[in-house]
Amino acid sequence: MPPSKSHQPSPLKVLIVDDESLIRCGLEKFVKNEGFTAFTAGSGTKALKIIEEQEPDIVLLDMKLQDSIDGLEILKVIKNSRPEIIVIMISGQRELYSAVAAMKLGARDYQEKPIDFDKLKETLDNIREEMSSTGGAEPGELQCVSEKMRKVFAITKRLAVKSDLTILILGESGTGKNYLCQKIHEMSNRRDYPYLQIGCSNIPDNLIESELFGYEKGAFTDARNSKKGLIEAANGGTILLDELGDMPYQFQSKILKLLEEKSFRPIGAIDDIPADVRILAATNHDLNAQVQHKEFRLDLFYRLNIATIELPPLRERLDDIPVLADSFLKTFCRKYDTGGKTIDEKGMKILQNHPWPGNVRQLKNLVEKLVVLSDSEIIAVEDIKENLEGVLVEVPVGKGAEEMGLPADLSLEAMEERFIRKAMDKSGGNQRKAADFLGLSRDALRYRLKKMGL
Repeated sequence: MPPSKSHQPSPLKVLIVDDESLIRCGLEKFVKNEGFTAFTAGSGTKALKIIEEQEPDIVLLDMKLQDSIDGLEILKVIKNSRPEIIVIMISGQRELYSAVAAMKLGARDYQEKPIDFDKLKETLDNIREEMSSTGGAEPGELQCVSEKMRKVFAITKRLAVKSDLTILILGESGTGKNYLCQKIHEMSNRRDYPYLQIGCSNIPDNLIESELFGYEKGAFTDARNSKKGLIEAANGGTILLDELGDMPYQFQSKILKLLEEKSFRPIGAIDDIPADVRILAATNHDLNAQVQHKEFRLDLFYRLNIATIELPPLRERLDDIPVLADSFLKTFCRKYDTGGKTIDEKGMKILQNHPWPGNVRQLKNLVEKLVVLSDSEIIAVEDIKENLEGVLVEVPVGKGAEEMGLPADLSLEAMEERFIRKAMDKSGGNQRKAADFLGLSRDALRYRLKKMGL
């Protein structure tokens, strides 16, 4: 598909909030000279009105205002109602403690008075480059034009800012669940604290409690010293329980307690420890079916099912394929320094007609392969046909197998074992190379090899 004609993007909008008119005027002149559209407000009340009416991209916000609403209060309002707005605080030297508090609430940066315009220019330039790289669309694996994904984004933005709310993310393998969870963390006011992703299928059943909750010295034979668990290590931040459907049944009650009581007890400890963490959970399993088969606790399912985001498979949002493919092309052309490449129109139609059992991850892997292997600036049909079936995928199976062009009797376990055997053969038995080929950690591959008796 030929590249679209370029057009000049609209200037980013900057709102300057300061009750000193000289500072307002100086900043207004500066940001206009730097190519931004500027608005000014001398009070918090006026600032909130402009935010509602003009929807600025960036707010330069004075910490102390001679108003009933100070800078920190305005920051809280912005981050609760418009988390996408980037806020830069302006503070005096005596307000540095408050500036640090503002950073924890979600401010991007702070500038001390008197303003260092060189430093401010660098900050604004970085923001402009960051925002132009996504073209105003959702970043990376979540870019879209389809109505289904637009609804997903709308729900995500509403839920992300509620930073104590547990969210369950559902979707087939490769739909972008982990990427979405990362973005939820970044949109919340926990963004400056740790984000830890825990693969529930990667940790052996007998170690999952000690890994998450830690243990006291002497709790068991090898516990020569106390060890903090991952929950405590992520204090203030976000924990993603990935592949939640693979969590051992007997451990699920302790996750339920963590969610309901916001506390946990390390192995061997007498007292509970408070847990200031947000829990996100992601799975490609049908939890309803797992509940019916006594593989997942009903009470935990009810607790998780309060706020749910379901990511549609790529075959249900084919309109997004050109947008995603173009985004991945740019990413990998930069990564491998290959110059610009495009996919021709017939090639793009092939991509849009493919069932994509491996979803966005499969498309991403294919585009990377095409960028590396194609010698031409135009990636043609022949390149795509030659490489499409050779891209490794995690195949979701079940009732929709035939719709995706897969054998009706295909099992996920059989496909997984087939891929793992092929990867081990291809790597000459080297587990690290095989794990890289499969997109797994070495520990995750070892777990699967042991599970399969390989």
